[in-house]
Amino acid sequence: MKKFILSTVFLAVSFSVAAKDVTGGVYVATNNADENSVVGYTQYSDGTLSKIGEFKTGGKGTGLVELFGLPYDPKSGHTFKDGIDPLAAAYGLWRSADNKNVLVVNAGDGTLTSLRVQDDLSLKVVNKIAAGDIKPNGIASYKNYVYVASMGKKVDDPSEGNIKGYTIDDKGVLKAMPDSVRVLSGRPASIEVTPDGKYLIIVEITTGLVRSYAIGTDGELSDQPVSMIYSPQANKNRFFALPIGTKITKGENGNFTLLVTETRFIDSARNFYNSTAEQKKKYPFLQRFQGQTGSVTSYNIDKEGKLTMVSPDVLAGDDIWGGEQAVCWVTASKNGKYAWTTNPLTSSISTYTVNSDGSIKLKKQVDYQDAKYDEYFLDMDLSADGNYVNVLSGNTGKAFVFKIDHQSGDLTKVGEYPGSALIHSFGIVTIPYNK
Repeated sequence: MKKFILSTVFLAVSFSVAAKDVTGGVYVATNNADENSVVGYTQYSDGTLSKIGEFKTGGKGTGLVELFGLPYDPKSGHTFKDGIDPLAAAYGLWRSADNKNVLVVNAGDGTLTSLRVQDDLSLKVVNKIAAGDIKPNGIASYKNYVYVASMGKKVDDPSEGNIKGYTIDDKGVLKAMPDSVRVLSGRPASIEVTPDGKYLIIVEITTGLVRSYAIGTDGELSDQPVSMIYSPQANKNRFFALPIGTKITKGENGNFTLLVTETRFIDSARNFYNSTAEQKKKYPFLQRFQGQTGSVTSYNIDKEGKLTMVSPDVLAGDDIWGGEQAVCWVTASKNGKYAWTTNPLTSSISTYTVNSDGSIKLKKQVDYQDAKYDEYFLDMDLSADGNYVNVLSGNTGKAFVFKIDHQSGDLTKVGEYPGSALIHSFGIVTIPYNK
């Protein structure tokens, strides 16, 4: 009888340990103004997180100041003065292609930092290097190449931007590529490389333009885009599409599908729209202005890098009014069949289905929503094992974890984990644990 009891206890302990196997590290940038830093968490096979520590980048964040140079003013209710979305962009924190380094922009001093992932998933600075302009806000990587999107030349004028290329060696050291700057026509919001490494895709939030650049054998970008296409245009009924987040998935016949999120916050004349009394009462983030229902547009990227629109302006709701607002960030399942968006102004996450031909459809307007509508969901990334979606809340500094139902695409909250800076954190990235 004792042997049975001991065996039972042993098995229970073994199962408990197995359920807590480490799958990866999860990292969030604080954007602290005195010195930017990255907060690290260990993620386990049950999705839970435990904080590792905080690691300085050697560069400066912007703190309680938006990239537009506007000061922190939560009482105004102005979207661009609350400080909780400091970059208004995706991939400001990302990983090297070999998963050995965490890369982070320092928007306060216009630099990029490479941090080496240690055996215990802590981080150690390798080097810091100047970005292509004064306000870097996005990172993409492939093989030993890194590309950084920046905005400039003036803090109060977000209409300019560029891309700059770098090499990263096997120790994580970044080095600028000569003659690698490519000038944009508007402020960048997301930058990403196709999985085959042939094309770099970048979107401009201020113009609605999506660009495709060819990547040469030495990592250099084509002098001009090989393809350009505008986001679905505004009309008398529909607000202007402000593209922010991107995610590239595999398509048919060697092509790729590009998903682009679109917040619809200003009308065709670039005017804001006042919130209703009901919205002010219900939503903490709609105290002054409201937007129309946000959306996702899908594009095909063919073997020559040409962009073709497939499913335009797919609403995160039933109508252009009353759906989820500020659809801004997106990630997808490993098999590419499901995509999820964060909708910060309504504190929600929506689910889309993605077909092999690149067409998409809203599956669930609200897959998760904070009961108090008071979590400003920003960046998101899959867990290392592909079983969870990790999401950052910009106004609380919490990392949220959601379990994926691989059959339905539905999400179930595992937990929420504080640890990063309140108000102005950005970015969330996962690094697989291979020790």
